[in-house]
Amino acid sequence: MLFLLGLALMLFVLRDVFHSVVPRVMNTRFCIAPFLVRRVFWPPFLAVTSRISSPAWKAEVLGLFAPSALLMLLLIWICLITTAFGLIALSLGSHYSPPVNSLWGGFYVAATSVLTIGNTSDFAPRTASVKFLMLGGALLGMLLTASVISLMFGLISAIQPRETLVSVISNLGGSPPSGIAILETYSISRERELLPAFFDECHHWCADVLETHRAFPILPHFCSNDCSTSWLTALGAVLDSIALMLSADPNKDCLSARMTYQMGCKLMTEFVAIFNLTLSEQQEISDDDFHQLYLRLQSAGYVANSEEATRANFRLLRRAYLSAHHALCEYLAVPATPLTNETRPLLPVLTNCPLSE
Repeated sequence: MLFLLGLALMLFVLRDVFHSVVPRVMNTRFCIAPFLVRRVFWPPFLAVTSRISSPAWKAEVLGLFAPSALLMLLLIWICLITTAFGLIALSLGSHYSPPVNSLWGGFYVAATSVLTIGNTSDFAPRTASVKFLMLGGALLGMLLTASVISLMFGLISAIQPRETLVSVISNLGGSPPSGIAILETYSISRERELLPAFFDECHHWCADVLETHRAFPILPHFCSNDCSTSWLTALGAVLDSIALMLSADPNKDCLSARMTYQMGCKLMTEFVAIFNLTLSEQQEISDDDFHQLYLRLQSAGYVANSEEATRANFRLLRRAYLSAHHALCEYLAVPATPLTNETRPLLPVLTNCPLSE
């Protein structure tokens, strides 16, 4: 019975390690890592950081969560694997000299093997079966450590492209970015024809974030370097810019914008379901606030619709992601996307001054 229990525990832990290391979306039911990260580690950490008033210090503390959770997962995996081998060693206690007849003795024998400390004179294996057991424990300990190192490289390779586009969006729309600022930046540069290419890049970015962040449950908790923004803040700004552009001119044919809008809404809906969040009704934008938005859209040259029709379209498009966006920002303790901010030209206005002879 002890042998079967130890074998079942070992397979259970290995399944969890495989699920966490391999970049593949799998069923997270009965998995240790997603449960620990989302239900055990994160709620008390969030409760502590919510009491920090300084945004800079709050972002600094939040940035410690993901690396600390990784170390805790490695420690828990090692302890569980050691316990599994300890149960197996206890079931074969008569094959050691002196016999292993206690749970602590089995745990000690397993720890010397899994941690690759090597054989000790306390419990010497007498049969080939326990010798192979100790060799298997040492091999599994090395594989577990190598898997966590591989996981760290996989996380880094997934975070870098995410944060690259976050920096691009912050450069276009300010920090924190807003949708109207993104549209104004392209209007100021007189390069509105480049917007479809930008939205196409955002479309691929949303798809990449959806796949990688579903596969690695720790990834959504990695913070951005800028305490004023995050990948959720940037995504909200992109969706706001699309909603504003399509609302002001619904006849504008921009396939990349519509595809990015659909993928962004899907991303938020998926993570609301993954985190099991409860959505609350968000307050619609007031008429006065939208009037200021409409004036900025008009000044940037995006308006081909009346203010009333633009406002109705914008509220309809924004309603599809607003509640999910606020719920995710609140859960991950990141800044929500502002509706407006002050945009700025990329360069000072240069005059055409002829050179003197």
